[in-house]
Amino acid sequence: MDSSEAQLPTRKPGAGPTGLKWYERALLQALAGFMGLWLRTLRFRMDAQTRVFLAETHPIMVGICWHNRLFPVSELYRRYFKGRRVAAMVSASKDGAYMTEFFRCFGIGAIRGSQNRRGVQALKELIKAARGGWDIAMTPDGSRGPIYVMKPGAMAIALKLHMPLMLVSFNYKNAWRFKSWDRFYLPKPFSELEVKIDWEANPNALGEDARAVCAILQERLMAITEDDELELGDAEK
Repeated sequence: MDSSEAQLPTRKPGAGPTGLKWYERALLQALAGFMGLWLRTLRFRMDAQTRVFLAETHPIMVGICWHNRLFPVSELYRRYFKGRRVAAMVSASKDGAYMTEFFRCFGIGAIRGSQNRRGVQALKELIKAARGGWDIAMTPDGSRGPIYVMKPGAMAIALKLHMPLMLVSFNYKNAWRFKSWDRFYLPKPFSELEVKIDWEANPNALGEDARAVCAILQERLMAITEDDELELGDAEK
């Protein structure tokens, strides 16, 4: 099935598509519209290897990005992955409902679940979405950290899907940073950022143990990640 024809698995019925009030959805849609304009002002810089990768056609994949670098993901897809659909797992909490509506404004599908809530069902929905032609997006250190530490649970899902992995990082020249657990980056309008990508065509060939694969891929993702404030060793203390 072509990715443009794929449909996300349906969620449980609730009070509206995400369970949010109409005014909550309206505020999120207005915010998303503003953020969309903001994203279009950003200037992407990349090396020759990344340019070649983005110019090529790739199979359905799992995209892996650190939680604090999520902001430009939708813009990367808009510019370089036209016609493809991406779905992400978000929390089953009320905060996840806000994120679901926000993602929807950018054309990103949301599958609700976590290790503690709807985990098994969410995995089934992820597999169904992937088989329907959707790329899957994951933040392996989300949603509460520790920062830059890849969780075995996220990697176990990626291995279960039997899909190639795109490791992507955004390195910023001029950005604000939040005082959150992940020190989230918010690039300033019209600023430049570097896009770096590493590709693993067959992650299952790296091993069957999710923790061992985590260690390998965490090192590779950190190799394309720049952070003047925090180092991996500091994050693990």
